[in-house]
Amino acid sequence: MNEAAFESFKPFIEGSREFLITAHIDPDGDAVGSSLGLAHALRHLGKTAEVVLDSPLPATLAFLPGAETIRRPEQLSKRYVSAFVLDSSSLDRVGSVAARGLAPGAKIAVIDHHWGNEGFGDVRLVDPECSATAELVYDLIELLGVSIGPEIAECLYTGILSDTGGFRYANTSARTLRVAARLVERGARSSVVADALYATKTAPSLRILGLALASLETKSGGRIGAMTISREMFEKAGALPEDADGIVQYAKALAGARVGILIQETAPNEIRASLRSDGTVDVNQVASLFGGGGHRNAAGLRVRGELDKVSRDLVIALERAMNGGPPPA
Repeated sequence: MNEAAFESFKPFIEGSREFLITAHIDPDGDAVGSSLGLAHALRHLGKTAEVVLDSPLPATLAFLPGAETIRRPEQLSKRYVSAFVLDSSSLDRVGSVAARGLAPGAKIAVIDHHWGNEGFGDVRLVDPECSATAELVYDLIELLGVSIGPEIAECLYTGILSDTGGFRYANTSARTLRVAARLVERGARSSVVADALYATKTAPSLRILGLALASLETKSGGRIGAMTISREMFEKAGALPEDADGIVQYAKALAGARVGILIQETAPNEIRASLRSDGTVDVNQVASLFGGGGHRNAAGLRVRGELDKVSRDLVIALERAMNGGPPPA
């Protein structure tokens, strides 16, 4: 633990009464769980904390304590002079929240575990060795002396379970499991969280899954599993982009595939892609070529363009990464 980095957060928190908390666009369990867990902790300290996210809350995370209080940027009635940016490698990853929610000269505290973090913020707690941002938030809350009850525990446990893929990914360390155990001891309902993340699906999400699976193709001699969801497919399934969360794992699960990709047409000429790697390909580096980001084994991006062209460009970039060549110009 970098004690100096943790200690720098004390005067930041003591110096303000109100805080905005935000995380990256297309939020996952770590982004939402970390944000809500920190918000609960700050309120225990007598602070005002408002969680604001640029993207809609995934339905699978609506069970989290405090999820109903999360706001969108257009609902903000003020700008904050103090903010936490969680689970984001750069400020632009939070979308329009920065422009709508931060006052000029606002002080920013960053808590993140991405390797490609750009080093922004006034105080920073960045540790790529941690399994999840929620693990760092747990350490900070402990340092602040806040008692972790069931609400905070469940939020942070969700963040850890999400970013470790149910403790299946290589980022699951012995310490990760110890922290998770402590959170269960303090009230996190492990079975409820697991069911919400992995075993509970809405009808639209199951319909879009079926259509996505039917689109499965192999690229680059079987090294890439690729699925595509067009706007017409979303309409046919009665689904929204958030209903497709997690589907990319099926492309990665294809036997022999080193990378799985899911490419979605969310609006005319608006493309969203998710990438997952078996560890042999740095998909964060590939996503960054398109203005996206994430982790070595899991990343995402949003671009404007035609579905077929973006798909071709992405496959070319992945092939070059797998072959050790330079990125496309």
